[in-house]
Amino acid sequence: MADLHVAKFDMVNPFVIASSPATCGADNVVKSSRCRPGAIVMRNFGHGKGGGGFIYPSAKAMYAGEPAFHSHAVGRQMPDPVDNLDKYCEEVRKARKLMHPETRLWVSIGHYSDLLKKADWEKDWKKQAHELVAAGADALELHFNTPGVAVAGDRRFNYYQLVYNCTQMVKREVPETPVMVKLAVENCDPLTSMRQAMYAGADAVGPTARWKAFYFDLDWKATQARPGAGYGGTQATPLVCYAVAEARKKGVSIPIYAGGGVFSHEPALKLVMAGADMVQLGALACSGGTMACANLIRRFNDWMDQNGYPDLASLKGDALKLFDMDPEFAKMRQNRLADAYQHTDADPSKCIGCGRCQDVCWYKGIELVDRKARKTKDCIGCGYCFQVCPVGALQVDAPAILKSAWEEK
Repeated sequence: MADLHVAKFDMVNPFVIASSPATCGADNVVKSSRCRPGAIVMRNFGHGKGGGGFIYPSAKAMYAGEPAFHSHAVGRQMPDPVDNLDKYCEEVRKARKLMHPETRLWVSIGHYSDLLKKADWEKDWKKQAHELVAAGADALELHFNTPGVAVAGDRRFNYYQLVYNCTQMVKREVPETPVMVKLAVENCDPLTSMRQAMYAGADAVGPTARWKAFYFDLDWKATQARPGAGYGGTQATPLVCYAVAEARKKGVSIPIYAGGGVFSHEPALKLVMAGADMVQLGALACSGGTMACANLIRRFNDWMDQNGYPDLASLKGDALKLFDMDPEFAKMRQNRLADAYQHTDADPSKCIGCGRCQDVCWYKGIELVDRKARKTKDCIGCGYCFQVCPVGALQVDAPAILKSAWEEK
C-alpha cells in the first residue's frame, strides 16, 4: 500500500476531519476517529449543536462524487452544553484518552465572533491556548473560515490584519505547539491571507471553501429552513485547487490542509496534486458519517497504488506542471486538439439531423445536407459543435490527443 504518512505532523494519513457536528465534543470526536483520519479538529465551544444538513440533489450523488452541494443548518439547533473553558478542556482530555491513539487531536480556540462581543478576547484566547495544550491538544487551530467571516460585522475589521495578528499572538504564547490557521476563500484573496498567516508564524494554512449563499427554490415558501447558511459542494474543488496551486507557485512554503467539495476520493487526490499536504473532510464527515470517510481513505490509497504513486511526496504537486505550462507548449496542445476538431467530420451513420451543431456554430463551419451534419471549409476547430451533439456523431478522443503532447515532450 502507498505510504500516506505526513511526517511534518506525524499523521498516519493526510485526512483532517474538521467540521461540526462531527467534531463537536469528545463523544463525536471519538466516533469520528473510528475511520482513522490523520487528525480531527475539535470544534470551539459555546456555539450551539445540531442543525442538520441539506444535500442536493441527493446523498447518493454526493457519495458517488457527482455534482452536489451541501448546506448546513436546516434542522433543529440546541445550546452547546460545553459552554466554558473548563468544560472544554475536560472534553479535550476525554477525547485524547478515548479516541484512536494514532489520530492527532487539533483543538480550535476562540471564534471570530469574539471580536465583536468580547472586550478582552485577546486575553481569553491566550488563556485558551495554554490550557488546551496542557489538556492534550496536539495542535491548535484558529478558525477563520466560518461562512461570512471575511465580511463579519458588516466589514468592521480587516480580515488579513486579523489573520496576521491572531496567528502571531497565539504562536508567541505556545511556540512549541503547531498552530494551524483555517482560512476562508470567500470575499477575500486566499493568497494574501495564506501569506499573512505564514509571515505570522503559522505551521499550516487551510484554505477552505464555505460560502454564505442564498439558495432557494422557485416555490420559495417551500425552500429549506435557513437558505442563507453555509454553502459548499463539488463546484468548489477547482477553486480551491487554484488557490493551492497559486500559493505554491508564489512562495507559500508551509503545509497546506485544503478543503472544498471533497465528497469522494477524486477531489481529495486533486487537492494534493495541486500542492496540498493534507485534505479536510468536513461536509462528508457530517453528512456521510465515518463509513463514508473510511471508504474515501481506502479508495484514495487504492488509486495511488493502481497509478504508481508510492507515497504522498510523489503525489503532492504532480499537477503543477499543468498549472504553469510554457505558453508555447500550451498553445501547441490547444491547436493539436483544434486540428482534430477541424478535420473530424460528423459520422453520418449516427447523425440524427437535429441541427444543434449548426445552431451553436458561429463561423458557418457546419451545415445540414439531407438532414446530415457536414463540415465546411470555414470550420476553425473551435469545438462547440462537439460539445452539443446528443448522439456522439461528432467525436474525438480529446484526452488521448492532449496527453500525447506530454508524452512527446
